[in-house]
Order: sequence, then structure tokens, then C-alpha cells
Amino acid sequence: MFFKTLFGICLLRANPQDLPVSPAWMFGAIVAYAVMDVIGVLDVLTLSGALLAAAVDTFMLVGATQLVLRSRHLPNRIPQTLTALGGSGAILSFIAWALAALTPGLEQWIWGLFMLWYILVFGHVLRHSLSISLAMAVALSLLYLILSMSITGLFVNPVSTEH
Repeated sequence: MFFKTLFGICLLRANPQDLPVSPAWMFGAIVAYAVMDVIGVLDVLTLSGALLAAAVDTFMLVGATQLVLRSRHLPNRIPQTLTALGGSGAILSFIAWALAALTPGLEQWIWGLFMLWYILVFGHVLRHSLSISLAMAVALSLLYLILSMSITGLFVNPVSTEH
């Protein structure tokens, strides 16, 4: 039932509140998210770079989710929201990774479509978790993605301060 609900979230047919409030499932979803982060970038980064990027991105996901929900006085929604974001993120990454591997030459298109789907799904989750409009939630999702990619990029490819 748990995985069916996560797939339902990816298809915008289920909501984060449909998931169990379970620290174990939340932890598993976050670990799966981090693992898929690593796998998804191994073709462009070294293993150590991929691990660092995944750690930074995962830390940001957990931290930003907690910060936003606590600031809105909704800390009780943290477990289901993190389970939904981590689990759906892992599923979407796996689907994109598998499709990109099966369709050489179309990787950029696959990852581009995946990013749009990812933003929409994360927006869907945030909409329910924060009780805001879908448009606002998608905007927050896009903002998070831009910040995450920018900050993760700093750790993976540090800018030299030497001239």
C-alpha cells in the first residue's frame, strides 16, 4: 500500500496525508532519495562528487521542508511531507535514470521532462502540506530546485577565488 500511494503521488492522484506517519518510512524514503541522487549523477561526477552532491541536496530537502513547515506552525506534517518528497523524488529519479539509460541520445530530453514532472509533483506535495494554491506550491518547488542546484553546484564544482 505504501508504494502504491507513492506512485499515486507521482501521478498526482494521492496526497502526502495518505501516507503513514512513520519515522521508519520517512527515513527509508530519504535514503532512497539520496541513493537515486547519487546514481543519477554518476555519469557526470566522480563517486565522491556524487556522494557530496547527494548529501548536500538531501540535507537541503530535509532542512528546507522542516523550516517551511515549522515557520507555518505545521510541524506535525513533517514526517508525511518528507516521506512524500523523498519517496516520490526517488521514484521519479529512478524512472528518469532508467529511461535515459534505455534511450541513448535522448538523455537531455528525458532529464528535461523529468525536471518538469519533478517540479509538478513536489508542488503537488507542498500544496497539500502547506495548504496553499497549486500555483504557489509549484513556484516554491521551482525555487527550491534552483536553490538546490545552485548550492549543490558550489560544493561539487567550487568556484576558485584565486586570480
